[in-house]
Amino acid sequence: MTPFGSDPEQLRNFTGHVPLFPLPDAVLFPNALLPLMIFEPRYRQMVADALAGDGLIAMALLKPGWEDSYETKSAPIRSTVCIGRIASSKLLPDGRYQIVLEGLTRAEILDEDQSSSEYRVARTELCPDMPTGLSRDERLRRQRELLVGFQQVAAGCDFDRTFHDSLDADLPLGGLCDVIAYSLPLEPEVAQSILEETDVAARSLLVLDELRNCIGSGVGRPSVFPPPYSLN
Repeated sequence: MTPFGSDPEQLRNFTGHVPLFPLPDAVLFPNALLPLMIFEPRYRQMVADALAGDGLIAMALLKPGWEDSYETKSAPIRSTVCIGRIASSKLLPDGRYQIVLEGLTRAEILDEDQSSSEYRVARTELCPDMPTGLSRDERLRRQRELLVGFQQVAAGCDFDRTFHDSLDADLPLGGLCDVIAYSLPLEPEVAQSILEETDVAARSLLVLDELRNCIGSGVGRPSVFPPPYSLN
């Protein structure tokens, strides 16, 4: 994993078409790692196809009311997704997959392929971060505010070496916002609102607000990083 600076080679030949993995409670951010346990047959096939191809999967958040149509290819989803690359995978004896998805970039769904595949495939457009409009001093001050707030929230938590290396890196403001947001115990809709914000200055204010909420309420994040495997 290359912290906070996706390797452009990973998306150099990206066609815009990517399989969709809609879940009701998982929001992936660029530069974050999401462990997933894949057990539904359609998503086992999706992972197998991705591993045989470019290794890319887009995580999408299901909208409220998804329950009745979850088994179909028309369950309502948010249009902003995070495209991830399968960083590691393990095929279990019973056919399930354990994978770790590394977030690469935001993207917007333009439409979906009406293919015969068991899973959904979207045509997407990449969404790069917008310039902050902040001066260098303002940007550095915002970064310090984020790091100080996160240190307060995360005091006593157990993080692996990868996470510490990432925070110690020379982070752009947008990347710092993404990793902190991913690490906070946010409701999925709140996390999604941060994912949808491509204006880095505005995103940093959203993350600062959530840090203050966590500090004020005394609610921290889970004590283990990376998080345990999410079930599809």
